[in-house]
Amino acid sequence: MMNTASFPKEPPLPPIGATNSRASIAGGQIRRASSVQQSHNNSHGNGPSSILPNLPQQSQSGVIDDSQLTGKLINVEAQRIMSVLQEAQRKVMVIGMLPDEVDRRVSTVFAAETVAYIGEYKLLEAKYRNLVEGRAPDAEVKETAKQLRISTRTVCRHFLQNPPLIAKLRYLKSTKPNNILQFEGLLQEVKVLVYERLKTSVEEEKAKQDQLSVIIAKEQKTSNEVRLLKEELEKAKKERSAEVSKRNETIRRLKEELRDIKQQAEDTTKRLESRSKQKEDQELQLAKDKEINMKAEIAKLTEELQDMIKKDREEEALLRKKKFKVESEVENWIHKYDQDMSEKQNELEDITTIYTEEKAQLDELQARYNELQKEYDRIMEERRINKRSKLLTRRK
Repeated sequence: MMNTASFPKEPPLPPIGATNSRASIAGGQIRRASSVQQSHNNSHGNGPSSILPNLPQQSQSGVIDDSQLTGKLINVEAQRIMSVLQEAQRKVMVIGMLPDEVDRRVSTVFAAETVAYIGEYKLLEAKYRNLVEGRAPDAEVKETAKQLRISTRTVCRHFLQNPPLIAKLRYLKSTKPNNILQFEGLLQEVKVLVYERLKTSVEEEKAKQDQLSVIIAKEQKTSNEVRLLKEELEKAKKERSAEVSKRNETIRRLKEELRDIKQQAEDTTKRLESRSKQKEDQELQLAKDKEINMKAEIAKLTEELQDMIKKDREEEALLRKKKFKVESEVENWIHKYDQDMSEKQNELEDITTIYTEEKAQLDELQARYNELQKEYDRIMEERRINKRSKLLTRRK
């Protein structure tokens, strides 16, 4: 572990104590402050710094101290709002200084618990980014976002309750990403705007009166525009009435033409029905003649069918005789096959019995051979030892 005396000193940070209600109040104030900033930029083209003179001095961490802001506010709720913004700045500062990855250098500087918090946060951050870019299901994205929020609160609480750890973060990461710097700058501007809004309530009331005057002027202008639009509407109604009358005349004329067309259609229909009746009688006579011819052809085909049925029956009887003969031959061959297989099975059983007996004798001989081999090895070992002993005795 490295010596913490070598790190730059961290200015003291107030402890974490903001509640959820305070956070919600601060959120509303931030949104209102952002609206004020945008409207002022649109009208004058300047940033917040141009309209907020004599601001409190910032600390080394880039966060205006609560004592410089809340001390000038009389309202307790206003002091709470500024405290919530101050705490948000501290948390953003901590998240912005976290290392990009948990490597050997991080493991050397921090304790195991701190390394585990940072690793869990970075893992959830990468997972959430991958899910969003990959368009994962909303349920999985929401669950990962919830885990990431919990991990973020844990990391911020751990570092803010241990100021020396923040000095180590500065040692590990001297520069912050541009997006973090931009967000910290925006949060600082929002904080200053909220502070000015809470401090200058009289000026705000005057601004509302001026805005109300502008609205009244706009209302008068709108009334004049409504009067003009009503005049244009009356004119359009008259033109519309004339157009409707013209269309009604056109409809009457078209109805008369439609009646004439219907009368012509009825006359044409009667002529077509007369022609159709004549043609139907002719076709009916042709159908009767065709029916007589077809009946004669049916009788002829019926006679041919009876002859074919008789011929097929004779062929069927012949085939049945052939089938019976073949089945008889097959049955004889099957019977003979069964007898042959029975004889082969008996022969196989006899051979198996002989094999079993010879196998038992072979196993017995093999066991005897193993015993003799062991006895032979023992005798040879004794001879070798005796021979060696004799050689040693002669040398002495």
